[in-house]
Amino acid sequence: MLTFLLLTGCGADLSGFIPTVKFSRFSVNDLDFEHIDTDFVFTVDNPNPIGVPLDRFNYDLSLMDISILYGSDPQGLAEGSSEVALPVSLEFVSIYEAITATRGVDNVGFGLAGDFGFDTDIGPVDITYDEHGDFPALRAPKIKLGKLKVNSIGSSSVDFALNIDVDNDHGSALGFTDMGLKVKFAGIQVGNGAVSDLGDVEGATTKTLTLPFSVDYADAINAITAIATGQKLKVDLDADVTVSTPFGPVPLHIDEGGDLSVTE
Repeated sequence: MLTFLLLTGCGADLSGFIPTVKFSRFSVNDLDFEHIDTDFVFTVDNPNPIGVPLDRFNYDLSLMDISILYGSDPQGLAEGSSEVALPVSLEFVSIYEAITATRGVDNVGFGLAGDFGFDTDIGPVDITYDEHGDFPALRAPKIKLGKLKVNSIGSSSVDFALNIDVDNDHGSALGFTDMGLKVKFAGIQVGNGAVSDLGDVEGATTKTLTLPFSVDYADAINAITAIATGQKLKVDLDADVTVSTPFGPVPLHIDEGGDLSVTE
């Protein structure tokens, strides 16, 4: 909602000469599981035949009614011929220190309030704004290694399947594609693999995904020994995967390890 206050003593109706400002859109420029770069874009309509510079600008950005960013700097705006944009860059870690995104939701509410100030020929004009909308609440899925299974033993290599438990905190499903992975047994890199489509994890659920990979027989001896002795094996997973989110595809790096049971 936008209103204006004309700070003059003149009683004439000069509204036709006063610039107006309208909130246009919230635009996401860059987004990953660590940060977000956004623009809050306003449209400025100047009915005067000459340009009217923006002299004052104040803003207060809140998420879930908690103020997280505020300032007063018209020089910090990106100005176009008829638009001005407030660029905002936030680290998700700092956001979640202030707010708590509820499990099963994709967005949290934002509020953006403040004023634009113009010094016109008819006097100073201040236009206040108070906007609300949805702000992306992107959270990296929680991943935990599960069991390691031997699928088959060939003459020169052993085919394994590594289970990972993926907890999706969002309301929408997350899809996992184009994974490249490397695996270590007892601190030694032994195998790698690629999976084009791991499937989806529905919102507010935990699902087990299976990662296949092959290991040269000689490098798999630790796993085979663990099976024979009933011991656990130290396994480390280093992987990169593309995650389809409610806000588009986002890259995710996985670096997890644990002492796992090995089964046939």
